[in-house]
Amino acid sequence: MKSIRSKLLLTFILLIISLVGIGLLINLFFLETFYIHQKTIKIKNSSEELKVLYGQKNKDQLISFVDTLEKSHGFSIEVLSLSGSTLYSTLKGDSKEKLRTIDEFEDLQNKPNVSENGMNRLKNELKKNTFYVTKTNLKSIDLEFLLVGSKLDRNKILIIRTPITAINESVEIYNYFLIYIGLALLCVGTVIGLIMAKSFTKPILEISSMAKEMTSLSFSRKWSRNRKDELGQLGYSMNELSNIISDFIEKLNIKNKTLMNELEEKVKFEKKRRTFISNVSHELKTPITIIQSYTEGLQVGVNQTEEEQREYLDIIMDEANKMEKMVYDLLNLSTLQNSKMEVHYEEVDLNQLVNEMMKLYSPQFNENHIVFQHEQTDIKPIMTDRIKLVQIMSNYINNGLTHVNEKKQITISVKERENTYRISVFNSGEMIPESEIESIWESFYRADLARNRTNGNVGLGLSIVKELAIMIQANVGVENEEDGVSFWIELPKMTNFNE
Repeated sequence: MKSIRSKLLLTFILLIISLVGIGLLINLFFLETFYIHQKTIKIKNSSEELKVLYGQKNKDQLISFVDTLEKSHGFSIEVLSLSGSTLYSTLKGDSKEKLRTIDEFEDLQNKPNVSENGMNRLKNELKKNTFYVTKTNLKSIDLEFLLVGSKLDRNKILIIRTPITAINESVEIYNYFLIYIGLALLCVGTVIGLIMAKSFTKPILEISSMAKEMTSLSFSRKWSRNRKDELGQLGYSMNELSNIISDFIEKLNIKNKTLMNELEEKVKFEKKRRTFISNVSHELKTPITIIQSYTEGLQVGVNQTEEEQREYLDIIMDEANKMEKMVYDLLNLSTLQNSKMEVHYEEVDLNQLVNEMMKLYSPQFNENHIVFQHEQTDIKPIMTDRIKLVQIMSNYINNGLTHVNEKKQITISVKERENTYRISVFNSGEMIPESEIESIWESFYRADLARNRTNGNVGLGLSIVKELAIMIQANVGVENEEDGVSFWIELPKMTNFNE
């Protein structure tokens, strides 16, 4: 495929060749005809002017005009009588004699006579037309002349000749000259054409390169030339198009990313929903099965004694209580996730709150021989939802009671950080595997299935903690320590509700 630069150069060269060729053809076929036509008009005009001067009998002007025509324009002038006698001729006599006789037009000695046929043809043509125009040859000097005849008056005929042989040589010389000029123009034009083609095609190639990069979704390249012509407008339009496509693709990528995130969230949600339903079904199935089995045992009289019957009823009641607690936790979690609970901010002294929690759980600590400690710092009261914070702390303490080991140690600490207050609940026990730290906040997560089933824990506590923390603008987390696990909550330092 030829480049646009080659095509432009070839077109420029062909244009030069065509112009030179057209010049040669015009010169060859039309120059001689045009020259003769112009000479004819000049001779006719001169004839008319000479007639006017002759009619005015202005001898001096007439002599001057004839002398100008003969010397300056190279015309040969003859005046003939109707019989063909030469009354005046440029070709006969010296200058003084010609100028002396020009106003009288007397017969010249040794005058040439025009043939009778020639005179008859001349007179017949002049009867029809004002001028008689023809080409003629003078054998004596072997030249071709353009002859224009007209009536000077009733008895005289004016003949003006001019040689035209030289025009043929001029045409040939001019043709050679035009060829040389054409070759020179072709060389110079080729160089100029190369420069022009390069200057014209360089911005086009640059725009083409921009377009190719745009097809590869690369929009860093911009048109920077300072041009005011159509190519400049095209370059600026390409910049605008590049910006529009770049912005569109960027927005499209953002939307695609958002859509992918939404899709991933939907997939995760669907997975959680199925897991949630499966877990709920499983958690409900176990107590229902136990209740059903013991109820059937009572119906068929498997237990004979009153003590055995009471044991069966206690088991049924225990499973019913577990089901009730699970349903309550599910309803509580659902309410939190749907943001149906209101937040009531009030001033809370964190150290005082921890002391109250210690008193509340003292019976359980004493019953389970727990070594309970409270590490406090002198801090200002903050604005938060007291009830929801108590729920979070209760879940943390219950979780600590569930997982505490034989060291039986639970410690609650309140510490001030840069922009927050952190309350931590530590219990001695086994560490949580790093791979499961993120999972513990999900519904129905239980590290020890058998142990938690015995304690009536179905794995909803930490999910509830997470939702409550979001509502009161707090952060929650867990850290493995040397002898156990520490769950914490960080509360913002708000001393009034408007902060």
